Amino acid sequence: MRLVIDIGNTRAKAAVFSSRTMVFVESYNSISLNDIKNIIEKFPTIKKSIYSSVSNNYNEDIQDYLNHKTQFINTEKELFYPINNKYLSPKTLGKDRLAGVIGAKSLFSDSDCLVIDAGTCITIDFIDKENNYYGGSISPGINMKYRALNTFTGFLPLIIDKFKNEDIIGTNTQGSIKSGVLNGTIMEIEGFLRHYSLIHPELKILFTGGDAKYLQTYFKEITILEEHLVLLGLNIILDTNA
Repeated sequence: MRLVIDIGNTRAKAAVFSSRTMVFVESYNSISLNDIKNIIEKFPTIKKSIYSSVSNNYNEDIQDYLNHKTQFINTEKELFYPINNKYLSPKTLGKDRLAGVIGAKSLFSDSDCLVIDAGTCITIDFIDKENNYYGGSISPGINMKYRALNTFTGFLPLIIDKFKNEDIIGTNTQGSIKSGVLNGTIMEIEGFLRHYSLIHPELKILFTGGDAKYLQTYFKEITILEEHLVLLGLNIILDTNA
C-alpha cells in the first residue's frame, strides 16, 4: 500500500492507495505528525509514500518519519514524470498542476485532457493525446477574489455567503460583488472551455479542487467531476519513481 500526502494552499489531504485504487482519504486544515502516525497504524502495510506541497512549508517531522517508515519520495527532488513536460520554466511549475494532468491521463490515456483545478487559485491545464504538456493558466480563486476586494478597497465588505447564486445585475453592494466574482468566474471558465473545445472537439474536461463541486454544476453536461485528481496523479508519480 502507498500513502499520498498533498499540501495545498488552504487544505491538506492524505490518501492511501492499494495499487491504483484509493482505499482511504482525509482532508485536514493542517496535517500533523500524529495524523500520519494514525494512518500508518490503521494501514500497517503501507510501504511507499510521497509528500507534495505547493509551498515551501514542508513538515520536516513528517518527512523524517516517512523516510524511516517507508520508501519515501519528496516531490522537491528530481523525479521522472510519465508525460512529456514542455513547460518552459519547470522549476516553477506547481507539482499539483503536474499531478492533475497526470491523473487525468491515467483516466483518459488516449484523449486530449483539460484539468480545471478550482481552489485557492483556478488553474487550467491542457495535455494532449500524445502526452505533451505545455502549460495553461492561473487566476485567483473565488475566495481570493472576495478577500482582495475587501483588503484593497476602503469600504467593500468581505462576503461570507460565498456561493449563493446571484443575478447578473447586483442591486446592492453585496449583490454586485457576488455577481462580479461568481458570474465573472463562471464566464471566465466558460470562455476557456469554448476556446479549447473549438480546437480539440473530443476534449475530456475534468474539474477538481475545493470549489469544483460548486463550479462544475454549471458545466455538468460537458465536464467530469474528479475531486481527488491530484491525489491520483501523485500516486502514479510515486509508482513511477519508488
